[in-house]
Amino acid sequence: MRAALWRHLQWRGVTLAGLGILWITYGIGLIVADRPGLVSATAPILRVMCLEAWGGVWIACGAAGLVTAVLRPGRDMWGFAGAAGPPLIWGLAYIAAAVTGAYEVAWASVPLFVAILLELVVIARLTGGRTRGCACEGVTDGH
Repeated sequence: MRAALWRHLQWRGVTLAGLGILWITYGIGLIVADRPGLVSATAPILRVMCLEAWGGVWIACGAAGLVTAVLRPGRDMWGFAGAAGPPLIWGLAYIAAAVTGAYEVAWASVPLFVAILLELVVIARLTGGRTRGCACEGVTDGH
């Protein structure tokens, strides 16, 4: 069963599923945990929505990644958009907070967001061809 699941998901699906689970967990953490440093670092986007609403955005984007992880390349675009959206928005917010002085040490977290986006680009590029087969169609070698 694990082999069939791997043949279906491969690196692209595993990346989407993994980030989906992480984003859902992080979103829940934003909703239930008190994090003063995070509030300072995300001040530019907290003018748009409260932290709990942003937690909902992380959860929704994580769900998009998780649900689309089983789809073939090209059909999982919403999952990659969902996986990339929150770190892109938050990375920009952290940059803005550092530049404006709202949270001067926010720059130190920017590489984390860039690394996530870089991972998504690499995985999407390396696995973007329509080579990933579906185990449900009897494909045995992933091509």
